[in-house]
Amino acid sequence: MVSLGHIDLYAEQPPDQGLQRALTDMGFVVRLRALGQPASPSGDAQVSIVDAALEPALRQCKQLQDKSDGFIPLLFLTSDASTAAKLASLECGADAILVRPYEPAMLKAAVQALFRVKVRHDRLAQKAAEAQTMSQRLQAANQRIDMELELARRVQQSFLPQTLPSLAGVRFAVKYKPASRVGGDFYDITRLDETHLGFYVADAMGHGVPASLLTIFIKKGVKGKEIADKSYRLVPPTEVLYELNRELIDQQIPDLPFITMVYVLFNSADGMLQFSRAGHPYPLYLPKGGKPVLWQIEGSLLGVFETKFRVQTHRLNPGDKVVFYTDGMDGAAFENHAVGLASLLAAAERFSTLPIEEIVDRLSTDLFTQTQQSDDLTVFGLEMTEASRAADAAG
Repeated sequence: MVSLGHIDLYAEQPPDQGLQRALTDMGFVVRLRALGQPASPSGDAQVSIVDAALEPALRQCKQLQDKSDGFIPLLFLTSDASTAAKLASLECGADAILVRPYEPAMLKAAVQALFRVKVRHDRLAQKAAEAQTMSQRLQAANQRIDMELELARRVQQSFLPQTLPSLAGVRFAVKYKPASRVGGDFYDITRLDETHLGFYVADAMGHGVPASLLTIFIKKGVKGKEIADKSYRLVPPTEVLYELNRELIDQQIPDLPFITMVYVLFNSADGMLQFSRAGHPYPLYLPKGGKPVLWQIEGSLLGVFETKFRVQTHRLNPGDKVVFYTDGMDGAAFENHAVGLASLLAAAERFSTLPIEEIVDRLSTDLFTQTQQSDDLTVFGLEMTEASRAADAAG
C-alpha cells in the first residue's frame, strides 16, 4: 500500500491500539507523540489527532494551535458528548470532533475529509508561493524597465536643446510635455552662422522608448549646413527633408513609426523665414494686429516613400509671431470652441498680444486644463521684436 503520509497521534499511555490499526489500514504512517509535546519539527504531518481526557486534550490542542508554523488539520477525540466540551475543543483549535464510542466508518470519513482539506491547502499554498515568486520576478522586471525608461528619458533630454539662442531682434520659447516618461516629440535649433538659424519640430507617431530612440537618428540626419574648405552652404528646407527622408527609407527600419516634421531656415537679421513640411501640423502665424493664420503647404510623412517637398517663404515684421506645434494639440479645448484646431485658433487670437513666452505657456497649459493629455505635446514659438526695427533703421 502506498503511504498517504504521516498522522501525529497525541494520546495518553497506553495508546489505543485499535485506533492505530484503523489509521494504518487507511494508508497512513502513525507517529505516537506524548501529551505535552509540541508539533513535529518536520511539520510534515497530514493530520494531527488528540485522544485523551478532556482537560489535557484541550491543553494539547491549544499548544498545537499556538506553536504550529503551518496548517495541519486537527481531529479531537473525546468521551464527553456535552455541547460545552465540543465548543471548548473548537475554540482550542480542533477542526473536527468525534465522540466516543464512534463507528469506524465515521473515523475513516473524518480523517479522509481532513486529509482532503490538507491536500487542497498545500496545493493552494504552493500556488500562492509560486504567485509570490512570480510577483517578485515581475517587480524586479518592472524595476529594470523603470531604470531603462529613466535612462531613456535622460538620453532623450540630453539631445534636446538645454537653452534657446539669444539674439537681438528675436525671441524663442518652447514647451515640451511628453505624455509619458519618454515621448515621440522632439525639436532642435542650431545657430548656422551669425544671422541664420535652422530649427525643427518633429513627431514620431506614438510615444515611449521606440519613438524616443528616433531622436538620435533624426538629430544626426538633419543637416542644415554643409562645409567645404573655407566656405559653407546653408541647406534649403526642402533639401533637408528630402535627404532625411531618403536616409530613413534606406535604413529599412522595421515597423518604423510615421514621422512628421517641419524644418525652418530663419534669418534673424531681416526676418526671412523659409520652411518645409513633412506631414506635420501647419505653422500658426500671429501677425501683429491681425488674426492668426495657418501657413498651409503640402508635404508627405517621412520614411514612407521617396518624394520631394515644397517650401514657403515669409518675412516677419516686428511684433509678428509664429508657433510650431505637434499633433498633441488635437486634444486642445478652449472655452466653448470645438476641440482641436478651432480651440487653438481661438486661444491664439486671445493671447496674440502677449510675449511669445507667455503665448507658448498658455497654449500648452490653459488648453488642457479640462482634458487629460493623451499624447506628447511640443509648442515652439518665435517672435520678431521691436529691436529688429531698430537694427533695420541703424543699417
